[in-house]
Amino acid sequence: MAEFRPGEIIGGRYEIIELLGSGGMANVYRAHDPHLGRDVAVKVLADRYSADPAFVERFRREASAAAQLNHRNIVQVFDRGETDGTYFIVMEYLSGPDLKSVIRRRGALPPLEAIDNAQQILAALTAAHRHDVIHRDIKPQNVMLASDGLLKVTDFGIARAGVESEMTEAGSVIGTAQYLSPEQAHGGELTSASDCYSAGIVLYEMLTGRVPFDGDRPVVVAMKQISEPPVPPRVYEPGIPPALEQVVLTALSKRPSERYRTAEEFSAALDAVRRQIDPSSTGQHTMVLGAWAPQGAAATTVMPSMTPASAQPTVAAGAPAAPKKRRNRGTMIVIGIIAALGILALAAVLLVGHFGGSGNSITVPNDIAGQSVGAAQAELTGLGLVVVPKNVPSTVANKGLAVGTTPAGGQSVAKGSSITLEVGAGPKTATVPSVVGLSQAAATNRLQNAGFAVRVVTGSSATVSSGYVISQNPGASTQLAPQQSVSITVSSGTSVPNVVGKRLSNATALLQAAGLSVGTVTNQPSQTIATGLVISQSMTAGTAAQAGSSVDLTVSSGPATAQVPSVIGFTSATASATLNAAGFVPVAETAYNAATAGTVVSQDPAVGTRLAQGKTVRFTVSLGPQPTTNTTSTSTTQTPSPPIGAVPNVHLGRG
Repeated sequence: MAEFRPGEIIGGRYEIIELLGSGGMANVYRAHDPHLGRDVAVKVLADRYSADPAFVERFRREASAAAQLNHRNIVQVFDRGETDGTYFIVMEYLSGPDLKSVIRRRGALPPLEAIDNAQQILAALTAAHRHDVIHRDIKPQNVMLASDGLLKVTDFGIARAGVESEMTEAGSVIGTAQYLSPEQAHGGELTSASDCYSAGIVLYEMLTGRVPFDGDRPVVVAMKQISEPPVPPRVYEPGIPPALEQVVLTALSKRPSERYRTAEEFSAALDAVRRQIDPSSTGQHTMVLGAWAPQGAAATTVMPSMTPASAQPTVAAGAPAAPKKRRNRGTMIVIGIIAALGILALAAVLLVGHFGGSGNSITVPNDIAGQSVGAAQAELTGLGLVVVPKNVPSTVANKGLAVGTTPAGGQSVAKGSSITLEVGAGPKTATVPSVVGLSQAAATNRLQNAGFAVRVVTGSSATVSSGYVISQNPGASTQLAPQQSVSITVSSGTSVPNVVGKRLSNATALLQAAGLSVGTVTNQPSQTIATGLVISQSMTAGTAAQAGSSVDLTVSSGPATAQVPSVIGFTSATASATLNAAGFVPVAETAYNAATAGTVVSQDPAVGTRLAQGKTVRFTVSLGPQPTTNTTSTSTTQTPSPPIGAVPNVHLGRG
C-alpha cells in the first residue's frame, strides 16, 4: 500500500499532515487543502485494489454517487483522484471519535439517547437509499462524532465497491461479521432492509453495551447471524422499555420481509416509542452527544434545582416560636379517632382507584391467546399497560404465539400496571450446548449427553481444520425439545484452488483466500509457459486440504538460454551438428569468399551471445573466390561447380 509522510503532496493539492488509521482496504490521512484553507481526510486505496481495473471503475462510479449525498448526517465526499497509480478520495475531516469508542467508554446508553443516535443513522440511510446507494457496512466504527455533537455516517459507496471486488476475486464477503445481515452473510441480494438490520445491531449495542452475536472467528459469527435468534436486550438491561425492545427485535428479523424494509419505517417505529417514553415529545429531535473528553477528565455536573420559597415555611431569624396550645386528654382522643377514620377512608379510595375505580381501571382482554406476540403487545400497550414478555411451556402449535397473560383475561388492573405476556416456548425443552470448534466425536458426545439426536453434514472451510465443527443448527443456548435433531456441519478442510497459469502474486492471493499458504517456490525454464506464471502445484486443484496447509509451486523462468558456440572454420555439416547440440536451429547460407570452399566464414548471432534455446542461428559457408571472366578471350569461362561437400548456393548474401 502506498504510504505518504507528513509534508508530502498528494494529487498535486493535498498536503499530508498525519496518518489517522490503517486497514486492509486503505490508509486514512489528515491533510490540508490550501485552496479552501481547511483540513480534510484522504483515504488512499490499497495497491491490490488500485491494480484491479474492474474495482477502479466501480470505485469511480460509487465515489461519484457518494459525492452526491449531501446530508448533515453523512460525511461529505469532496474529491477523488489518482497519483502514480494510487487512487484516493477526499472527505470531510472529523476530529471526534467514532460511535464504537463512545460505547466502549460509556457502556450502555440511556434509551432516549440511543433512539436519537439510531435516528440520526437512519436519517443518513434514508438520504442514501433515495439515491439507490446501499451502504453495506453500517457499524459504529463507520459513525463519527462531529465537533457539534452530531453523528455522521462515512464510507458510503466505497463499501459496496469493496464487496463487489472481493466477491469477484475471492468469492468472500466483505464487512464486519458482528454487523452483517443474514442475506449478506450467505451472499444474497442486499437491499435497504439489509442496512436496517445492521442499524438494528448498532441500536442493540448502544442499549446493552454489547453486540447480539459474537465469536472467536468471523465464520462462527456469520453463522449465528443466519440461524440464531438474538438474546432480548432486556435480559442484559432490564430498564429498556419493552416497546423499544420489540422494535430492536423486529429490526433483527432474519427474513428481510419481516423486518423494517426502509430506514424511514424503522425511524417512525422509534419515534412512536420515544413518545411513549417521553409523552411531551412531539416528534424526532436531535439530542447532541456530549463533547469527547479524555479518560480521567472531570465530568460535567448538573446543579440541583432550587427549592421554591413557597415550598417551606420561613421563620425569621431570632423570632420566637409560635406558642403551643394546650389540649386536654379527651380532645386528643377524639382527634386521634378522626385521623384514623380519615386514613381508612383514604386507603379505601386508593384501593378502589387501583382495582376498579372508574377511569383508572382496565379489564385485561380475553382474546390474547393465539395472537402473534407483536399483535398482543400492541393491543395491551394500547390499553395503557406495560407489557413484560415471558416464555412459558406450550404445545408445538402455540410455540411463538401469545398463550395468555398474568393477570388473566377478564381481571381488572390499574392503568399503567405491568402485565406479563405469556409467550409459547413449545414443549418442555433443554438447552442446546455449543459444539462449534469441537471435533466431530466430541461434538456428537456432548449433544447426545444433553439428550439430542445428531445429524452430521460436511462442508469445506478455509478457517476450520478437517474433522472439526464449523457450525450448528439450532445454535447454542437454543431451547429444544429432547430427542430433537441438532445438525452439525463438519469441516472437510478447504478446497485447493487451481492456480496453474496464474502469476505468482495472484496464485498466492487465491491460496490465502482458501486458507492455505504458499510453500516452496521453484523456478523452472519453460519453452511454452511465459515467465512468472505457475507451471504446476503440489496439491491437485479441487481436492480437500487441511486449513493452513502449504502448497508448493513451480514457476516458469522463461525459455532456457545458452551461449552460441563458434562454428567458424567448420564444415557445414559439423556446424549444423554443433548448433543442434547446443539447442539451436541451424540455418546455412552460402556466399563467395576468399576462404576455402566448404568452410563456415561467418555466423549470426555472434559467438558467446546468450540466446533462448530453440532460436535460429544462421551461418555462411564459403563457395571459394569469386570466379573472373576473361574479356579478351572469345571463350566463355565456365562457373566452377561447388567443391564436393559444400552446401549448395541458396542465398547470395553477406560476404
